[in-house]
Amino acid sequence: MPIKVPNNLPAVETLTKENIFVMTDTRAMTQDIRPLKILILNLMPTKIDTETQLTRLLGNTPLQVELELLQTASHKAKNISEEHMIAFYKTFSQVRSNFYDGMIITGAPIEHLDFKEVEYWDELCEIMEWSKSHVHSTFHICWGAQAGLYYHYGISKYPLREKLSGVFPHVVEKKNSMLFRGFDDIFMAPHSRNTEVRREEVEAEPELEILSSSEEAGLYAIKSKNDRQFFIMGHSEYDRDTLLKEYERDVKDGISPEVPENYFPENDDSKTPLVTWRSSANLLYSNWLNYFVYQSTPYVIDQITTDEGLSKLQSFGDTVTCKFGGSSLASANGFKRVRNIIKSDVRRKFVVVSAPGKRFRGDNKVTDLLVAMTDDTATREERLELISEIEYRLNSIVSDLKIPDILKEDFAEIRSAIPKDGQGINEVEYILSRGEYLTGKIMAEFLNYDFISPEKFIRFDGNGVLMGDETLKLLSEELKRHENAVIPGFFGGDYSNKIHVFSRGGSDVTGSLVAAASKSDLYENWTDVSGLLMADPGIVKDAVTVPVITYKELRELAYMGAKVMHRDAIKPVKQFSIPINIKSTERPEDPGTLIVENADYYRSGDLISGITGKTDLMSILIEKENLNEDPHLRGEVIHRLKRQGINVEHTLAEIDSLTVIVDKGELTGVPDVKNFVRSTLESYLSDFKVSVDADLAIIAVVGRNLGTTPDVAVRVLNSLSMKRINVKLIDHGPRRYNMLVGVPEEKYEESVESIYNNFVGH
Repeated sequence: MPIKVPNNLPAVETLTKENIFVMTDTRAMTQDIRPLKILILNLMPTKIDTETQLTRLLGNTPLQVELELLQTASHKAKNISEEHMIAFYKTFSQVRSNFYDGMIITGAPIEHLDFKEVEYWDELCEIMEWSKSHVHSTFHICWGAQAGLYYHYGISKYPLREKLSGVFPHVVEKKNSMLFRGFDDIFMAPHSRNTEVRREEVEAEPELEILSSSEEAGLYAIKSKNDRQFFIMGHSEYDRDTLLKEYERDVKDGISPEVPENYFPENDDSKTPLVTWRSSANLLYSNWLNYFVYQSTPYVIDQITTDEGLSKLQSFGDTVTCKFGGSSLASANGFKRVRNIIKSDVRRKFVVVSAPGKRFRGDNKVTDLLVAMTDDTATREERLELISEIEYRLNSIVSDLKIPDILKEDFAEIRSAIPKDGQGINEVEYILSRGEYLTGKIMAEFLNYDFISPEKFIRFDGNGVLMGDETLKLLSEELKRHENAVIPGFFGGDYSNKIHVFSRGGSDVTGSLVAAASKSDLYENWTDVSGLLMADPGIVKDAVTVPVITYKELRELAYMGAKVMHRDAIKPVKQFSIPINIKSTERPEDPGTLIVENADYYRSGDLISGITGKTDLMSILIEKENLNEDPHLRGEVIHRLKRQGINVEHTLAEIDSLTVIVDKGELTGVPDVKNFVRSTLESYLSDFKVSVDADLAIIAVVGRNLGTTPDVAVRVLNSLSMKRINVKLIDHGPRRYNMLVGVPEEKYEESVESIYNNFVGH
């Protein structure tokens, strides 16, 4: 079958003379065949030579291949005409929305430079990251292989004592490797480089395997275990005279190079070089195209990210932290489902648990019962009844799971913390933490995992503020001592091990801290829904699940009232770029929602990531000529309002006015809000006007594409216009991750539903 290349590419004439069937763009238009799309990032200074060499090898196959050539925009080629580059090469910005079956990243004569000193290093890193989700299989050559190993796996390159140049014998170490199917016991391959990667570092990386090596030249072929990345240290694509040209160039430059080994007959550089690697080179590229591109790439090419973006969660590294919410642990059957999930993947090493939630409508969460115990108005008898209710419920789970009674002493200790009638409980946070603590003990016994009580390792200061760095250090040291462990969520301790708890939902934070401290490859957050829903299911029936969302978007949604993960759960995993996967214990096969730092490389057809909002709000409009010309005035106004107990949710400013949005609940006891605000500000402002609107709800439309897709704002406003809903205010966040729209409170649900239907198409 032919190889398809751009019209008039110089390689066409050369390869046609060699009887290699090359098809140009014009002729390919008449074909009805799905060709393999291969992108070549050509970093070599000898562009045309490299184009020809690689086209020759890719064309020697029964598969139809379509080539595109890529250059770095941050480096201008010096040894080739600008006309050639413009005519035949694209930049990353032109291809980043495309998908490719395969990509080749060539070598480059810049080995003397540290990777980060390379002019186009940042751009190359962006391309390599993009390739994870837009390229099915990537083939790296020489310096390109060293760069790929460094970027993807942190494996360094080291200088050789002298340049390695010549054609060397190699052996296949992985005898059953399909990349070397049909190879002889010994095959030849050219090398030309000044640096190497070391075997011990490659062998220490569990996701890599060495396929081939040479006693003289070192490592030759390395592959990722998921078959997506190939690293070839030599130059099998070289022509007969490529090493000769390099040798003559070095002689001319006065470098006095050694004669390339095994290249000239009898090592006589006056003789014509022998080609001893052509057959193995053709077989190498044919095998890559056949077994690792053609036979495994999706036929619908833009499904590469669908298959390898979300489903790649199944192939994350060897450590996964998983947190299970109270809805997943409400009953013994819930514990059994959770155990099946954990045991189905040996990578799930650390388990964080919440207290049991509701079993049915009208039931109580264990944490709610504990909160009721701490109520100062509760009598001792009422508190003891609540303890008995919790004890009965947890012991029923223990009995159904057929594990030993391990909670008797713990409940005795809890009872001893209850004071006599008329007295408040001193250790409120200790009481509140017992739901997670007891659940953790049950789960550890049921799984036969170690149990880690977190008060010594999740560190709070004396004021109950989490000490993040100290926690990660202590927790990391402790987790190293355990192969598998269960950790209760929601609480930690200060230096005296006095218990402190997070705010409600804080088990999410514990899970995030454990994932960060253990350097987990993935943090799974298991709940009762299959991921984050695009809108409140109480408003929008059967709201769709958001497949991919960024940390930033998640925080925006949480801030605006969406019932998602605890906002503070993002920071620990973000620090180490650990993805979060929200999944359902009821439907563990569903992919759920993937939360990442950068979602640019994940395919998603959604313009927005979520719709949420808040009701029961009030807007206070303060007007005065040139109000916002004083840069300090706006801050002082907000500060003075806060001192009066008015917590400002949002602000909108114009030259003569400032609007502050507040929760009406904070002004419940204020009969005249206008006069209250006026009296609060009169010592600072004079001659100003105050207006109050107590009928306000704010809708937040969140999405990473809002800043680059004006259509989003148009569609949001059109959704409201069609329903004749009055828009009271509009605002974009400074980074344009969200769009805020104020509507009448009674129109809030109708507004959310209308916006959702406009974007999702229901």
